[in-house]
Amino acid sequence: MNIQPTYSSLDYPGKMSLVLFTPGCDLRCKYCHNPQLLKNQQLTRWDIEEIEAEVESNMDFIDAIVLSGGEPLLHVEDIKNFIKQAKDSDLLVKLDTNGLHPDETREIIKDLDYVAMDIKAPLDKYYKITDVYPKDTEELIRKTINIINDNNVFLECRTTYVPQLLEPSDIQELTANLDCDRYTLQQFRNRVTLDANLSNYEEPNPEFLREILEKLETNIPEIRLKSRQFGNQLIKG
Repeated sequence: MNIQPTYSSLDYPGKMSLVLFTPGCDLRCKYCHNPQLLKNQQLTRWDIEEIEAEVESNMDFIDAIVLSGGEPLLHVEDIKNFIKQAKDSDLLVKLDTNGLHPDETREIIKDLDYVAMDIKAPLDKYYKITDVYPKDTEELIRKTINIINDNNVFLECRTTYVPQLLEPSDIQELTANLDCDRYTLQQFRNRVTLDANLSNYEEPNPEFLREILEKLETNIPEIRLKSRQFGNQLIKG
């Protein structure tokens, strides 16, 4: 595998999970912190067998699996097998996704317990973050959100705040009518980025990010801030 499955007590809140990374993505976010996954779009039979063996050997130590990447829904038939393996062992399942695959989301939604969707920017302003994305991005993401909500699956939407790519008004705009259970604003980290120029960008001050969140006018019931300095902070809810 490009990245080995990883233990985490953070990726599924309140649960010990095994995070399974899949290669490939249909976006090219400038700040992507897993750029090595973009080089190889394939999930080989060897990769699949390795993941299944890793899950099997860790059943007694985890509460959940997290399907992450990359974009897991590029490999929907393969992740169906991982989901079945997890559910057969009474594990919870969380999906990390960019929201661009409503049809694939619908195929697995009944077996999901939690979805974390990355909302990169206001839905008509993805050009700020990535120069590769579907023309119907806004429609696809809204469809995906509706599918998740219609099935009463917990939905967390999250945005990485990158100075010079986003402004405080962008966060207000994208959260104004966002229908999710939790919104998390994530501090940009400049250690590993797809666009090497971003390594020169300063990480935003968490107090600045907190001020953005405290001024939001939104009906989202829970608002959080994730930063290197203070971890995952509850701002509202």
